[in-house]
Amino acid sequence: MLSPGLQYEEDRLCALARHGILDTPAESEYEDIVRLAASLCDVPLALISLVDRERQWFKAQVGLPDVSETARCLSFCTYAIEQTAELFVVEDALQDARFAANPLVLEAPHIRFYAGASIHSEEGYPLGTLCVIDTVPRALSDRQRRDLLALKRQVELLLRLRLRVRQAEARNRQLLESSGDAVFLLDEAGRVLELNPVASRLIGREAREVLGTRLEALALDGERGRVREALGELLAQGSVRALDVGLRSARGERLSLDLTGALQEGTDARRLLVVAQDLTEKRMLERASLQNDRLASLGVLAAGIAHEINNPIAYLLTNMGLLREWMDELEQRLLRLPGPTAHARQFLGEARQVLSESIVGCRRIRDIVRDMRFFSHASDESLESVDVNASLDFALRMAEAQCRGTARLEKACDAALPPVLASESRLTQVFLNLIVNALQAMGSSSPQHNVLRVSSRQEADVVRVDVSDTGHGIPPEVLPRIFDPFFTTKPAGTGTGLGLSISHALVRKMGGELRVSSEPGRGTTFSLLLPRGAAEPSAALAS
Repeated sequence: MLSPGLQYEEDRLCALARHGILDTPAESEYEDIVRLAASLCDVPLALISLVDRERQWFKAQVGLPDVSETARCLSFCTYAIEQTAELFVVEDALQDARFAANPLVLEAPHIRFYAGASIHSEEGYPLGTLCVIDTVPRALSDRQRRDLLALKRQVELLLRLRLRVRQAEARNRQLLESSGDAVFLLDEAGRVLELNPVASRLIGREAREVLGTRLEALALDGERGRVREALGELLAQGSVRALDVGLRSARGERLSLDLTGALQEGTDARRLLVVAQDLTEKRMLERASLQNDRLASLGVLAAGIAHEINNPIAYLLTNMGLLREWMDELEQRLLRLPGPTAHARQFLGEARQVLSESIVGCRRIRDIVRDMRFFSHASDESLESVDVNASLDFALRMAEAQCRGTARLEKACDAALPPVLASESRLTQVFLNLIVNALQAMGSSSPQHNVLRVSSRQEADVVRVDVSDTGHGIPPEVLPRIFDPFFTTKPAGTGTGLGLSISHALVRKMGGELRVSSEPGRGTTFSLLLPRGAAEPSAALAS
């Protein structure tokens, strides 16, 4: 255990080290102070001397060219920092027993007069002195004493500002390294000086790609003005908070962020610290909640619509089936009569065509109603252990004819895939819908240019199936609505907008997740994740 005196010295040295000033380059603020001290006290030498363990080091000096430090054992400043008086003054060193044999007195720079004002840390530890030196004996006037003490207080202010800047830099570094939010450090012009790994991952770009870029350039086109205004307010007021600002991800998608900024004053420049809290997931959860509300409302609506429409459609289909039988019988009788006119034949053909189109239309209405009823009725299909690859193969066989004329099939399925807990018929329905959608997204161009990729693999406790196409992709502004009921990007008459929303609901009811990722012009991937495991006896699809 150190003695109180030794412990105090260790604490004093730690306080000096915290300022991070030893062996730093010359700075004009300190140089100006020593020049002014020499002038006011009318001496040839002035120093800002910091007393280290074995040396005194000069942060600034006048009159000692090419000298940056001396041994502490020879130092007048060591005596100065051990005094309680505001000023330590030696009017004639040759007459002072402590210094008469000192090499700095007997040899260059031949010190005869010394006056030093202790420079203290904010906690009160003496770090060094602002001192004035002459080669002849002399004294200080009262005015010179006051001036020297005033100047040493300016040195203390500079050191405290430096310490605060170091502390701010340390906090910035800690924030950059440990924050769960995205952190950007900017210069006054809003250019990125540093960013943490969270920010890099968020915007999908390496730090080296972003450094030197204005923060507003990372925003979406329509929101750059908001970022400029926020940074302007930060410079003017010292802090800012901007809610729901849209930065652009590497894929061009909108990242919803709350920005909080703080202005930091440095010794040479100001810095803007901006913390960005990612609200994208929160917005997705809000949309998911809204989606659930819509589905619940749709269920109530669908129940009523299905009841009102289903019976009349059944009547129509039955009656039109009878009409078609009567048409066939009438046509056969007319054709047996002598000399049926060409006009009669044309009329019968047109009537048959109209009737066929009406039956197709009614069947389409029936199918839409059937799909709508899915949202309002619980299914009694039990969940069981299902072979995913077998279900996927069956769906591919059903779509084989359409695939043959549209795209090449690339299949990579894990043969050792564990079973999942699902409804086999519903799972096949989902696979078929995803495959047909992928084929339709690639249009009617040559199979040599289109690729349908289907893969399955195990990831941790889930089984993952990816269905990818090389089609036109889905625009970023459309992607959040892709699972909305009745939303479709297909031409009128070619889709009801229920396929993906039903598939999404089916997968969720089987305890899984359906994801989508897309790049316009490059294609789309739907990823189905289902929990593995054996079926529970009571498990069933439930609304």
